[in-house]
Amino acid sequence: MESGLLWEEYGRTRDPRLRQDLLQGYLDMAQRIAATLFAQRINNAVSFDDYLQYGRVGLLEAIDRYDPAREASFETFAGYRIRGAILNGLEKSTESAAQAAHRRRARHRERVQSLLLPVAGDAPEPDESSGGRSSTPPIDPFAGMVDFAILLAMGYVLEDSGEWNPAGADRAADPYRSVQLERVRARLNLLVDALPQRERLILRYHYFEHMEFQAIAEVLELSKGRVSQLHARALRFIRESYDTLEGFDLQL
Repeated sequence: MESGLLWEEYGRTRDPRLRQDLLQGYLDMAQRIAATLFAQRINNAVSFDDYLQYGRVGLLEAIDRYDPAREASFETFAGYRIRGAILNGLEKSTESAAQAAHRRRARHRERVQSLLLPVAGDAPEPDESSGGRSSTPPIDPFAGMVDFAILLAMGYVLEDSGEWNPAGADRAADPYRSVQLERVRARLNLLVDALPQRERLILRYHYFEHMEFQAIAEVLELSKGRVSQLHARALRFIRESYDTLEGFDLQL
């Protein structure tokens, strides 16, 4: 069927089969526009397949809205629609990705700050026999860094965000390591379940529901600082209860 007759028949019947024929007939145009915009990209945050998908959406919108009696050529009308649909899709996609990345960074900062602050009740008691000075021996700073790294790694394993990959290993390429990681995650989940209620809820909200400390504080009616303390205390409890983690490769 000639293009003019196809448009006339589709305008009269709105037959989905004719709509599909029109779509197939103009897909090359959508692909050319998508390729042009993709070549002008400033980064690789969005794949060409996404550009093309946005272009197809714009093409469908153009087909549904085009009126041969009022508009100029379909190519001119659709070109603006396709380009606009791609740019709108990229804007939403980039904004969504940026917001998600910002939230991940915020949660990570909260974890770091939580683990760097002393937990209530952890400060050593003064020793009267030594003139009020603490009888606790100096803390090994290297041991402290190792413990800090392990606690952070535990958080990544609990969250299973895909950002933590032991020793840079590809899970699919190393089935044994993948099974080992799943076992670690299963044991950590059991230890989370064994925590007191508030600590358990804090870890579940933060790592499984991806909630920031302020939101958790509002739900549990606590201060944000208290949530931070309980978060650190919960992770240290799990750390002490799971000595086999020391033998696991925890490179961040």
